[in-house]
Amino acid sequence: MVLLHSADGVDWQSPPKGTSLKTLSEAEEQGFILIRGEFQKRQFRLTKLGFDYVERDKRRLEARRL
Repeated sequence: MVLLHSADGVDWQSPPKGTSLKTLSEAEEQGFILIRGEFQKRQFRLTKLGFDYVERDKRRLEARRL
């Protein structure tokens, strides 16, 4: 979830520091992100499913604060 919320839109970006390959792989398997690159140059971007999930979760968290 932290990985998805750290994404800045749907553009290619570097994962947050400390993000494991396992975390990236699991998110990719679930269809939330796409991965490209190797080792230190690895990047990810949200898929439509991932973007929609993050937006829905942000609205849910905001509603909980009110």
